[in-house]
Amino acid sequence: MILTVHQKFALALIVLGLAGAAWCFIDLRRQGKVSGGVQAFLILAWALVLVQDLLGLLLLAQGHRPANFLLHVMYGILNAVVLPVAWGLSARGSDRQEAIYLGLGSLLFGLFSFRALAVA
Repeated sequence: MILTVHQKFALALIVLGLAGAAWCFIDLRRQGKVSGGVQAFLILAWALVLVQDLLGLLLLAQGHRPANFLLHVMYGILNAVVLPVAWGLSARGSDRQEAIYLGLGSLLFGLFSFRALAVA
């Protein structure tokens, strides 16, 4: 059951990452900055990737290992840090730069989720 939830979460994280990136870039185009809704959305997405990583650790404890274990774990770790890094970088710049950093971070978030699923 945990494996099924882990796989479904992976699909959801891909969609969330791509939707977050689209939302950031739409806000950038329309307002020149990200809205509070985007920020809340990305915090939720980041919290869900932490749940995903915990599910992966539970699977590992139960003896399940993906075929390409090290690569899968690397993408899981990258996924957990990409949004906080993007947030940290965005705090130093203008509203426009914040939207760009968060949009790119969210895009990477979706791509890392896809790659983690692809190498599993």
